Amino acid sequence: MTTGGYPPPQQDPRATGGHPGAPSYGATPPDYTQQFPQYGAPQNGGPQYGAPQYGTPQYGTPQNGAPQFGAPQYGAPQYGAPQGSGFGGQGFPGPNFGTGTPGELLPRLGARIIDGLIVGIPMGILTAIMLLASGGSGFVNFFMTVVSGVVAFGYWTYMESARGATVGKKLLGLSVAGPAGGNPTLEQAAKRNAFVALQILTGVPLLGFLAGLLSLATYIGIAVTIEQDGDKQGFHDKFAGGTRVRKS
Repeated sequence: MTTGGYPPPQQDPRATGGHPGAPSYGATPPDYTQQFPQYGAPQNGGPQYGAPQYGTPQYGTPQNGAPQFGAPQYGAPQYGAPQGSGFGGQGFPGPNFGTGTPGELLPRLGARIIDGLIVGIPMGILTAIMLLASGGSGFVNFFMTVVSGVVAFGYWTYMESARGATVGKKLLGLSVAGPAGGNPTLEQAAKRNAFVALQILTGVPLLGFLAGLLSLATYIGIAVTIEQDGDKQGFHDKFAGGTRVRKS
């Protein structure tokens, strides 16, 4: 069809119901994936969102020998965990806690004499005052003898169980340890010093004389067994379950 020399009329886009750049019916639709990036797919060699990339470090996995966060490393100390061997190391005290060089006989005897003076001098003064006030009453003498024995037994028992040493032992650098280490229990300290309670009976006629002989024999037996024992334990220590006197 000729147009008589005039240019052909332009097609009105509105006549086809489209718009400039819109595809026509029957034509291949444009590939929008070439215009916009695909989420989750790598673009031009870039990283894919949400997917691990080769050659980049992933949190929680070791990279080139670097430590993994949150995982224990062999040979490296763990924060918050005790270092050392646990018992006897930097952690908890071991079973040998409270042990040391055994106390020798002479320092132990010296400590016993000092403690005897600490208890005996005040109680002797108090007994003398009571006897003077009562005109030398035999009952008062017996009563004060019992009180002195109870005070002496309580002094050694309390000091060794609560403090680990009497005043005399502290002055001479000694301490008493229980069988498992640490201070002996009240029961162990009471058994260890049970012979001191014999002083209670010294105010009783005849019986007091026998109690005095038994007390002397006990001191001699303790001294002999201390010298013969390799760990310097007297029979009173073994009677108490294995208490030990150590140089502190």
